[in-house]
Amino acid sequence: MTVPESSKNNAVEVDGIQFETLVPERELKIPNVESKTKVQFGISLTNNSPISYRFMFFCLSPEIKRENGKLIQRSYARNATNLPTASDFLLVHPKESLTFFINCQLCWRDFQLRLTGYDGTGGVWSLYNLRPGVYSVRFSYKNRSKTGKIDVGMTPWQFLEPMWTGAVATPYEEFRIVHR
Repeated sequence: MTVPESSKNNAVEVDGIQFETLVPERELKIPNVESKTKVQFGISLTNNSPISYRFMFFCLSPEIKRENGKLIQRSYARNATNLPTASDFLLVHPKESLTFFINCQLCWRDFQLRLTGYDGTGGVWSLYNLRPGVYSVRFSYKNRSKTGKIDVGMTPWQFLEPMWTGAVATPYEEFRIVHR
């Protein structure tokens, strides 16, 4: 693994793959108690290497910190188990880019404002006790396996390659939570 280099403020490059934090809406409005505000955060990557790689964002979730730098703890629960399919292993050729968004929502529960989202495994994550203010978001991506393994039912496992191996954390990008 090479030393990460940054070509943009919200991007980092590792082994020829540039990872970028995406925050399309910088101002998130607090919903009424009975409604929800849709939120999108994302990750973009550009393959600057000479090799095609697969990436899996199956269970990607954001890391969010407050203005004071304190990381907000994330709760997680799962009521089902979903296995990845071939379409979850996204192939990116040299000089191509890929953008992946997670969809989440600001909502009220138990008199607390929370940010909640679903991952591909059947789980749900939540960040509690949010309030108006400045926050920062980033994503961590880690993969140690050179092949992606999928269950295709009655036939033997199918293996997809080559998977990009490594670990990266995208730079934090700011957003605000504001009153309506």
